[in-house]
Amino acid sequence: MDKRKTFLLAVFVPLGVALVVAGAVVCKKSNIFHSSSVPSANELRRVIFKTNGKITPAWLAHELHIRKGTDLFSLDISSLRERLETISQIRNVFIEKRYPDALYVKINECVPMLKLIANIGGEKKLLLVDKEDGRIFSPICYGREDVLDLLPVNLTLKTKNNLQFLPQAGMSIVGELIGTLKDEFPDIFSSIKFLDLRNYDHRPDAIWSTVELHLKNGIVVVLKPQNFHLQLMKLDYLINEKCKHNLHRIKKITISSSDNAILEYK
Repeated sequence: MDKRKTFLLAVFVPLGVALVVAGAVVCKKSNIFHSSSVPSANELRRVIFKTNGKITPAWLAHELHIRKGTDLFSLDISSLRERLETISQIRNVFIEKRYPDALYVKINECVPMLKLIANIGGEKKLLLVDKEDGRIFSPICYGREDVLDLLPVNLTLKTKNNLQFLPQAGMSIVGELIGTLKDEFPDIFSSIKFLDLRNYDHRPDAIWSTVELHLKNGIVVVLKPQNFHLQLMKLDYLINEKCKHNLHRIKKITISSSDNAILEYK
């Protein structure tokens, strides 16, 4: 019995070892084959997109022309960022690779407060004025309803060329006026036909600086760019109390924060 057991061990143990070794080799070859059929670990599979404005993922995908499956490691994000920042609506862009398979894109867009129609190359085009630094941009992904509540503006455009406009200085002050109108004097805001900034000079020592409100009833209101709340209180009083029965006779109201209002009649 001991001899038989010894014989079996002598035969089957080496055989078992051989099978284990052979199995390991087969498994190793199988894994190599399998790994060769797996996509690259850096293959782009998704784009994480954030914005503070109107630009859509569909527009971004069309603009960047990045195909799914692109090698994320070799992607030139500096070039992508520079391309996007040439768009007038885009203030700045942050892009980073998020391994193993994602690209993160965050866009900071201009936020409009005024709209205007400009003649560019013989064609009328809608432009928007940013409320932060007065830069003028061509709207992307904006619908008609997105610009309905923006005041139209008349201003003298300064350009570097036909397609690139210089920022309009002092727009933060104009933004204060529009904010005051919306928050505290909505009736006056709703009666404005357009805002005229052709005589507007944002410098503190400017003598003739004025902002004009052209109302829908034909009255032009001339404001100094100072203490808009006080000036609009005077205007509200004139329209709703003192002159409400003969507004049709008034063509111009000039108001400042220190003097009485001057009325000119038709």
